[in-house]
Amino acid sequence: MVETTQNSQIKDTADRSVGSRSGRILPHRQFIPVDRAAARSWYAKLDEGRPANARIDARSLLSSWTYLAILGGLIHVYKIEGRAFEIMMWTVLATLPIYEFVPFRLKKPVLAGSALIAMGLIYGAAAAITVVSFATAMVCLARTSKLSWHTRAGLITAIALGLAVARSAEAFAFLPPAFWAVAGTMLMFRLALYMYELKHAKKQETWTDTASYFLILPNWCFLHFPVVDYRTLQRGFYSKEITETRRRGLNMIFTGVTHLLGYRLVYHELLITPAEVVGTATLVSYLACNYLLYLRVSGQFHIACGVLHMFGNHMPETHHHYLLANSFTDYWRRINIYWKDFMVKTVFNPVFFRMRKRPQPVALGVATCAVFVATWALHAWQSFWLRGTWGLSVTDGLFWGILGVAVLANVQWDARRKPALRSTAGPTFTEQVRRIAGICGMLVSITLLWSLWSAPTLGDWLAMMGRGLIPG
Repeated sequence: MVETTQNSQIKDTADRSVGSRSGRILPHRQFIPVDRAAARSWYAKLDEGRPANARIDARSLLSSWTYLAILGGLIHVYKIEGRAFEIMMWTVLATLPIYEFVPFRLKKPVLAGSALIAMGLIYGAAAAITVVSFATAMVCLARTSKLSWHTRAGLITAIALGLAVARSAEAFAFLPPAFWAVAGTMLMFRLALYMYELKHAKKQETWTDTASYFLILPNWCFLHFPVVDYRTLQRGFYSKEITETRRRGLNMIFTGVTHLLGYRLVYHELLITPAEVVGTATLVSYLACNYLLYLRVSGQFHIACGVLHMFGNHMPETHHHYLLANSFTDYWRRINIYWKDFMVKTVFNPVFFRMRKRPQPVALGVATCAVFVATWALHAWQSFWLRGTWGLSVTDGLFWGILGVAVLANVQWDARRKPALRSTAGPTFTEQVRRIAGICGMLVSITLLWSLWSAPTLGDWLAMMGRGLIPG
C-alpha cells in the first residue's frame, strides 16, 4: 500500500516536470475537479435569510399535499364553484412541491409566477396580458418618486373614475370581456391599501413584495375576494412555523368546502322564492335560507385565506362564528373581518383622530357614520367592477343605514358601560341566558335586514312580509 502511494506521487511529479519542460499542460491535467461546495453556493446565496419557521420538511409537505389533493378530488367530483376553482386547486397542488424546495428569496417570485399561469389558464392569455400590463402601469404610477403622494393619489383616482365612465359608455370594446372584473378585483381596494402603506412606510417597498400582494393565486377563481391588507400579508410571511401554518390553512380550506356544500344544499333544496311566502312557516323558512346564502361568501373567503396559509402566509381568520353574534357590534366584529379592518384602518381611525379634541361620543358617532357611508358607497363600487351594475337602491341604502344606526347605538352604549369583572368561575346562569337571548335577537334582526337587502324594491319586501305575517 505504501509502495503504491509512493509510485503515484512519483508519477504525478514526473507528469508535472514533463509538462513544464514541454511548455504545455498535459490533457489529463487540463480539467479541474468540480468543487461541490462552490457548485451549491448559488443556492446558499439565494437561500440567505431563511427563517427557522421556513425550514424544509418533506414529510409535512407530503401529508399536507395529500390532504389537499383529497379535497381537490372532492371539489372535482361535486363540481364545487366551477372550472376556475378547480384550475386554482390543481395549480396550488403543482406549485407546492416547487415552492417548498426553491431558495427562500425565490419563493415569492415562484408564487407570483404560478398566479400568472393560473390567470392565463382561467381567463386566457389576452385577458391576462392586458390585466397585468394595466396593473403594472398603475403600480408604477403609485411607486414613482417624481410625483408627490397626493398627486399620485389624485391621478389614480382620476384614472379609476375615467375608466368607470368609459365602461358605463361601453367604450374600449377592444378589451377582453374579463378585463374589467379581473382588474377590478385586483386593484379597486388593494391599490388603496398599497397607497396607504407607501405614504406611511419608512422605506421603499420591494417589487417582490409588491408582486406577491397584487398577484394572489386564489383571487382569480374568487373575484369577490377578501380585502387583504398589504402590511398584514408581509408580516404574516412565515411568521409561524410552516407545519402549524399549513395545518391551520387546511382546516380553513376544509371549513370553506363545507360552507360551499351547505350553500349548495340550501340554494338547490331548501330555498323558496319570495312569491312562495304564504304564512308564518314559509316566511321563517325563506328568511333563514336567504340569510344562509351568505355561506357561499364565507366559504370562498375561508378557502382563499387557507390557500395563503399553504404558502407560509399566517393570516387572521376571515369570519368568526358570525351566527353566534349577540349584538350589532359583535356581529360587525365577527363577519367579514378583513372588511372591518379595512374600514377601521382607512376610515374610522383617520376620522376619529381628527376629532380627538371633541367629546368622545361625538368622535365615535362621526367616525362610525363615516364607516357605514363608505361601506355603502364602496360596496356599490365593488358591484360595478365585478358585475357591471351599481348596487345602489332604496333597499340597499336602508340596509346599510339601519345596520349603521344599530352599530352606532351599540358603540355608544359600550363606550358608556363599565367593563364587567371577569369571574374565574365562568359566566353565571343569568349571563348565559342573556347571551342566548342576544344571539336569538341578532338572528331575527339580521335575517330581517338581509331579506330587505335582497328584495328588489321596498314594496316587494313589504308585500312579502304582509303575506307571511297576515296570510290570506
